[in-house]
Amino acid sequence: MATIAEQIAAYEAKRAALFTANEVIMSKAADVGSTLDAEQEELFDANQADIDAIDKHLTRLRTVEKSQAEKAAPIKGKSQEEGNQSRGGGHQIIIKGDQDEKFEGQNYTRFVIAKLLARIEGESAAGIAQQRWGKGSPQFVQVVRAAVAGGGTESGEWGAELVHLDRYTGDFIDFLYARTLFDKLPFREVPANVNIAGQDGAASAYWVGQSKSIPVTKADFMDVNLTRLKVAAIAVISKELLKDSSPSAEMLVRDALVNASAQRVDQTFFSAAAAVAGVSPAGILNGLTAGSSAGSDIDGVITDVKALYAPFIAANNAEDLEFATTQSLAKALGLMQNVMGNFAFPGLSANGGALLGDKLNAGGNVGAGDLILLKPSDIYKIGDRGVEVSLSTDAAIQMADNPDGASDTPTANASVVSMFQTESVAVKVVRPLNYAKRRASAVAYIGDADYGAPVVEP
Repeated sequence: MATIAEQIAAYEAKRAALFTANEVIMSKAADVGSTLDAEQEELFDANQADIDAIDKHLTRLRTVEKSQAEKAAPIKGKSQEEGNQSRGGGHQIIIKGDQDEKFEGQNYTRFVIAKLLARIEGESAAGIAQQRWGKGSPQFVQVVRAAVAGGGTESGEWGAELVHLDRYTGDFIDFLYARTLFDKLPFREVPANVNIAGQDGAASAYWVGQSKSIPVTKADFMDVNLTRLKVAAIAVISKELLKDSSPSAEMLVRDALVNASAQRVDQTFFSAAAAVAGVSPAGILNGLTAGSSAGSDIDGVITDVKALYAPFIAANNAEDLEFATTQSLAKALGLMQNVMGNFAFPGLSANGGALLGDKLNAGGNVGAGDLILLKPSDIYKIGDRGVEVSLSTDAAIQMADNPDGASDTPTANASVVSMFQTESVAVKVVRPLNYAKRRASAVAYIGDADYGAPVVEP
């Protein structure tokens, strides 16, 4: 029977093959400038159904894998040598267990710190890991040792190995995704650099009398091609902070890897910003006209929700909708009471909940006053490759949030800071990303909502 790890590897390979097959199907249609024929459509949809099923099964397998790792614990009174002996020798195999992470993404952050300190101190990453965390996290040390060829020999670009340490990278990515509303919404994942024709509006059918002509209906279509763009951030931290082995210091390093890029994703996605060719996608509110709120009381909320639903209903596209708004508006909605003193929208909080039967997502980077209604399945995003982390103790960084330097048009600039000279470390996080609306009716929003605010009498 295959192990959990072997099953995960097999399903990941099968998923990749299905994705490739669908890319080929879409490319063939794009080459002749047509939509998919019936056979291609059936095959594409069958592949996508298999991909969705595999994704769900992989989630289950990883849950089991994580549970097995958590259950693995040392058996008192047995030596390490006894634990390493085979069952054939009559001894029970002992798996030394790690202490639980004190915060999400801690082990991945320790990978980053171990690799960096190894470069600073001239030691192996495995040696650093053993010195700092060997007593409480022996499994972690073994993973570091296995990940570094030759017990510390570096190959290729320094830091590139971090991208492939899937055992803990997955936990870190889960933490990153939990920090954004974008990653909590179930968008439709598609391959990058493939033209996808989507229908924008429903076709109409008619009752037709015998021998009478069938009326012609017109269906509108959109064409979407998502190139691979990227969100990137650079944080500078001191070597002294890296050398501090306390969990609070490790948490600061983790947050340096996450916060800036997570914030930027949501700020752009939930905005009306226009696209910048080759740089950033348009916000989902771009090109839309904001609706005006009908009022700050309960009746106003209900009227606003009806108004948001109207374009979806008109487009026969009102299933599986979700709201997105600010944390303050979500909390205000949760606090609203009717004349009987009962909460009008129970279960809503700053973390979200449900509003009149539909899921409401709340986040700190949605525009003030925005109550957004969207259909996640009508928004495409490219297949996500996770995050890429690079670190440097020698780089010269332009310390500004509007740097004017570029490798294709180099300019002289005196505002750069040497990491070597300042005993600092530059941490760069890059996340490939892009998205686009499948149809114009995928989003509607109110732009001046202020629910629960006192009503000012004229």
